Amino acid sequence: MKVSRNDPCPCGSELKVKHCCGAEPGLQVTTPRAQLARLQRDAVAIVGPLGRERFGELYDEIIYLPELDLSLHLRLPGVLTPQIKYAIDACSAHDDDGFDSAVRIAAGELDTIERRLELAEALLALRERGLVHPALAAVAIIDLNQRESALVISSVAQAIAVASGDERTPSGLLVATR
Repeated sequence: MKVSRNDPCPCGSELKVKHCCGAEPGLQVTTPRAQLARLQRDAVAIVGPLGRERFGELYDEIIYLPELDLSLHLRLPGVLTPQIKYAIDACSAHDDDGFDSAVRIAAGELDTIERRLELAEALLALRERGLVHPALAAVAIIDLNQRESALVISSVAQAIAVASGDERTPSGLLVATR
């Protein structure tokens, strides 16, 4: 099927082809959604040869990525929402069920395309430094383009666990900010 310049771009950016993947490299629109979609396109090329089983193994590793570096923690707001406060309290009390449900709601409150792009850029920086395997970074970027992202939820959970003082930062510091 041929794609017209005025059709929506197949990369998922929600832009027309002529402003996105069909544009000259210097003239492409650079919205966060378009940037994340382009990163996904590049990631698909990396994971394509891996096979379904290896992809699944890498996908299962995504939830551990926020333990590697603070750049993979979603920033918590300065003024905590009731749901984030509840998640911090549940984490401190070791209420696993309360923590899990509060984290999912808090992730929904904090999840924006801009924050997903920040996570993707942090992944790429860690990949360039040799701290994240290229295939794992690619699978995580594909995950960041899904409606519900395991990396976003894990990132929020780890940020809350560190903020509660229940977990240490990736460098081993115990933070008691709240």
